[in-house]
Amino acid sequence: MDLELSNAIWLFVVIFMLHDFEEIITVEQWANKYQHKVTGNNIWIKKKIWQFWNLNSNSFAKRDVIIFIIMCSITFIKIHFFHSSWSSILYLSFIVFVLIHNIVHVLQTLVLRAYTPGLYTAIFLVTPYIIYLLSRLL
Repeated sequence: MDLELSNAIWLFVVIFMLHDFEEIITVEQWANKYQHKVTGNNIWIKKKIWQFWNLNSNSFAKRDVIIFIIMCSITFIKIHFFHSSWSSILYLSFIVFVLIHNIVHVLQTLVLRAYTPGLYTAIFLVTPYIIYLLSRLL
């Protein structure tokens, strides 16, 4: 079954929110479990990773609401101006940004040698869907 392209574009919002939910659900437990791997270390990259993830779920969810609003706005613009080149450039830029975000998840995991929140959905859900979307859009 082939999704209509506009539906596939909107479905990406749902797919990405599942990723955000994994982050929200796991961020506090992750911070408690892995604080020792990061804060007792003088490596600057680990400290930067800690600054990003050292949040409670409520604070992280507030950050994700902003991401959700931006994502919905970009998606709405793409659907509303479906055949315009500028909306395509805007949407493709956003999709590539999310793909880079997923690569950062993997790199953080490699640097820390431990799971980071959102890793599983980044690898097994969001990235394959981005590849699917890019193949449809290009």
